[in-house]
Amino acid sequence: MNGDTANLCPGCMEPRADGAENCMLCGYNEHTPYLPSYLPPRYMLCERYLIGKLLKYNGEGADYIAYDTYTENKVIIREYMPDTLCTRERDNPEITPNKESVAPYKTYMSEFIELNKMLTKMRTLNHIVSCTEVFQANNTAYAVLVYVKGITLMEYLQDNAGALSWEEVKKIFPPIFTTLSLVHNAGLVHRGISPENIIMSERGELKLTGFSIADARTANTGLAAEIYSGYAAPEQYSSNNWQGTWTDVYSVSAVLYRMLTGVVPPEAPSRKTNDNLIEPAGLDPNVPKNVSKVIMSGLNMSGEMRIQTVTELVTGLFEQPEFSQSTKLGNTSATITFNRDSLKYSSRNESPAKRDLGKAPLIIIGIVGAAVILGLMIALLITLDDNSRFGMQSGAGTVTVIGSDTTMPVLTEPPVTEPTVTAATPTQPSTIYIMSDFVGKVYDTLKNSETYKDNLIFVPEYVYNEAIPKGIIISQSIEKGTNYSKNTELKLVISLGSKYAVIPDFVGVPTKDYFTMLAAAGIKYTEEQEETVDVLEGYVIRTSKQPGETLDIEKGEELVVYVAVNPPDMTVSEVTEQTTTPTTTEPEPPPKATETTPATLATDDPLNLIVSR
Repeated sequence: MNGDTANLCPGCMEPRADGAENCMLCGYNEHTPYLPSYLPPRYMLCERYLIGKLLKYNGEGADYIAYDTYTENKVIIREYMPDTLCTRERDNPEITPNKESVAPYKTYMSEFIELNKMLTKMRTLNHIVSCTEVFQANNTAYAVLVYVKGITLMEYLQDNAGALSWEEVKKIFPPIFTTLSLVHNAGLVHRGISPENIIMSERGELKLTGFSIADARTANTGLAAEIYSGYAAPEQYSSNNWQGTWTDVYSVSAVLYRMLTGVVPPEAPSRKTNDNLIEPAGLDPNVPKNVSKVIMSGLNMSGEMRIQTVTELVTGLFEQPEFSQSTKLGNTSATITFNRDSLKYSSRNESPAKRDLGKAPLIIIGIVGAAVILGLMIALLITLDDNSRFGMQSGAGTVTVIGSDTTMPVLTEPPVTEPTVTAATPTQPSTIYIMSDFVGKVYDTLKNSETYKDNLIFVPEYVYNEAIPKGIIISQSIEKGTNYSKNTELKLVISLGSKYAVIPDFVGVPTKDYFTMLAAAGIKYTEEQEETVDVLEGYVIRTSKQPGETLDIEKGEELVVYVAVNPPDMTVSEVTEQTTTPTTTEPEPPPKATETTPATLATDDPLNLIVSR
């Protein structure tokens, strides 16, 4: 061990003063005891990784802070160590499976390796704590994770009065939605999403971490289950229930519930017997009602009735209600009706002869009659008001209010007219269109709405926006509450998301699938074929920019993808032979100073045919 690593604190992997027992940065003491079942501080793993203190452990394994002596960076080492299936003696790094648990120990280790190999292929995602390497040693397996300096989301909430507003949440949380959707598309389900497994980095970005194999997050399996109370879905409490993307939807909804209200939802088993979960808006009236209802739908106890995907969840959260919060009338329109002629009343309707009567009895009778008529009129007005709220026809004249977000007044002061003895003439219905608030809605949903297609002409304008997810409406040309006529043009500004696209990794991905990934990221590309014996045909040799770098989509930057084509007279076995036995007629060029020999790839990876140059 060199002098540099000898001076590192096992608690934080930062240099400390010579001879100091307590670290000034983290307070770690050199004499702090450690659990004998786990690696001791200052153990050198594979002559490369200096192991620090144990950070946490669950039924699958343990996390250590560590230092990569090759790259001179802090990392997190994830060790496969299921304590119900194996043991480790003090001062012996080798893990020994229990005699009766050898088979499940090996099976779960294969799942651990496969999970983290999949995470290495996602290392270009910016909002995930990525895995950079997977290897085996000490009769177990290890994954190397990127070290992210920051605090957990739980700590962040505690530093911000315990809760956040919806405006704050929708600024910082969309990247988690996007990342989780991509994780699901890759066939992974997290099962442990909670404020403890989301990190707020020093740059103010949320990053998802804490991936584990399925049985480590499910009760009644061969592993000690790590189930996050209040955030785990009901199906995680039994190994007999189906789990899927809807399982993570429950957890994400629970995290949003906690962020907006400061309250953790009751754990799922208690809700089965007594479901007293209160809507977020019931705890905090500042939570938008539509957001509150979507979260409750995401927390549905039935996996089948619950929102199934993150995409559906996001669509619901960012789509504003299209009706008045006080009165729900159909989908998005309210019809208010009244008979104008029936409301024409005035003292001038009395005949001159009756006004000339001076006898007291008749006056008394008139007063009583007037009171009765007044009562009938009040009852009539109330009836008309109630009928108008439910869209009932009560006369020939009608006023239709479409797209209103507020309850409209039922009556206005009628004009005074001379009495008439002719029958009322039916009037033509008049239609009033009132503009709704479309900001925050999903444009693809809005443009297909039956409610607006007959009275509005949408004119979309697309702009890049780092803070607002793709497809969300940013602004509109006509303000909410403004009257408009039929077939009015409404200009909408719609987000294209970030203008910078991260180049995905091509390792182990067939060319056609890689092109699909590029298209999904909005990256323009050109394909160039290159004959080679070093890479299997149909796979990518290299790209004009390295995976993990970004392209400016707004400026029209394109990525050049070089695709391998093997000589027509060569077989796969010959390709393999060429990759293992260099030709003698053409010497290998010397390695470039900036290139390093890649780590050995898994034997089942088609790109194992790549030769280091």
